[in-house]
Amino acid sequence: MRRRRPDPIIEQVRRMTTALRIPQPWDLAVFLAQVTAVVGKEIRLMPLPPGLADGMPCGVLLESADHIVIAYDAESSGYHAEHIVLHEIGHLLLDHAGVDADRARRATIEMLFPSMDPDSVLRVLQRSDYDDAAEHQAELFASLVLSESRTAPVGSPVRRTIFRD
Repeated sequence: MRRRRPDPIIEQVRRMTTALRIPQPWDLAVFLAQVTAVVGKEIRLMPLPPGLADGMPCGVLLESADHIVIAYDAESSGYHAEHIVLHEIGHLLLDHAGVDADRARRATIEMLFPSMDPDSVLRVLQRSDYDDAAEHQAELFASLVLSESRTAPVGSPVRRTIFRD
C-alpha cells in the first residue's frame, strides 16, 4: 500500500499552529495579543447585537491601515464565538486575500462600522461559501487551535494516567 503524500494546504495550517503558543489554560485575549504582535496591528473584537447578524456570514474581518476588526454573532455560544474569531484569525494569518469593497460589501461596512470610511478598508473578508480551500484552511486552523487549547498539560496527573509513557 502506497502512503499518501501530505496535503500542502493542511501542512501549512499545521506548521502555523505549531509555531504559535496556545495559552494553557486557554485565554482568547492572551492568544489575540500574540497574534497582534505577529501582524503588527491591534485586533478589535466586535460582537454584533442580536438580530444584526441575521443573514450575514458568521464572521467578518475588516482590515484598515492601523487595525483589524473581527465582527461575530454575539448570540453564538462561547465556544462557537471563539471558533468564529479563530476562523477569521486563520484567514488573517494564512494571508487569504480579501475581496474588493463592491457595493454590497461597502453597504456592509457602512452598516456595521458607520464611523469607518469604506475606502480606507484594505481587506474585507465576508464569506458564506464553505467549499473553497481557504475556508477549509481557516476551519482547520480554528479547530486545531481550540483542540490544542483543551489539551491537558503534559505533566498533569490526568494525562499521565490516561496516556502512560
